Amino acid sequence: MSLRPSWSYVQARLQARHGERLTEGDWRMLEAVRSPDHFIDRSRATALRRFSERLNIGMSSHAIERELRNAWRDYVAEVASWCPPDWRPAVLWCAPLPDLPSFAASLRGEAPRWVQEDAALAAFLELAQGATMRSSLVVLLPGPKREPTLAGRWYAHWRSLWPQGARECRMLTALADTVKAHVARLDLASPQDTSVAYRRALAQAMSRMFRRHDASPIAVFCHLALVALDLERLRGGLVRRALFAAPREAA
Repeated sequence: MSLRPSWSYVQARLQARHGERLTEGDWRMLEAVRSPDHFIDRSRATALRRFSERLNIGMSSHAIERELRNAWRDYVAEVASWCPPDWRPAVLWCAPLPDLPSFAASLRGEAPRWVQEDAALAAFLELAQGATMRSSLVVLLPGPKREPTLAGRWYAHWRSLWPQGARECRMLTALADTVKAHVARLDLASPQDTSVAYRRALAQAMSRMFRRHDASPIAVFCHLALVALDLERLRGGLVRRALFAAPREAA
């Protein structure tokens, strides 16, 4: 495993961010808040502030999700900037991951109107409709020599961005397989199941890998997976309160 000084620097930054993550007790205190404005205010008093600082109570659920996607993209770019140049493209390719469901809808011709309000989603919609433009997202379009699924095309391109001869390939493949297994379990879950246990299991697996493979690219991608899980939980809390606060207040 590489222990070059550059990765030692990256690990120091990751470790600091990892230590800021909310504990389960912190999450319970946050999620005990019912009103959207108090939920936003309390999240800003935690490490989640970098994702919630652009939000306000007057936003629709679509606007909230758009700002969270933008905050995720900015965060991925920040983490990529810490990394050695040969690994930055692979890290940056994590930015469109939350967009894949919307990209899939665009490919089916079912893109909702609010897609036009997000520049990245609108750009992919244009590509899906046959526009000719320079974009890294073009590799996600179907093609005769490409993977049949959108997730498969994202993954194939991610692998192509790993530096040639990287010694971390085996462990990165294992990391990806862990995430794929998590997604498969969610797909098989019954309507009565909640995703809490599944996400907790994935977070535990990513935390173990983060500790075992410090000062390496594996730690970077584990950290991003953990942040994505936190952001998903924040999004759920925000959107639920934005959607249901008004009816509850009226009642």
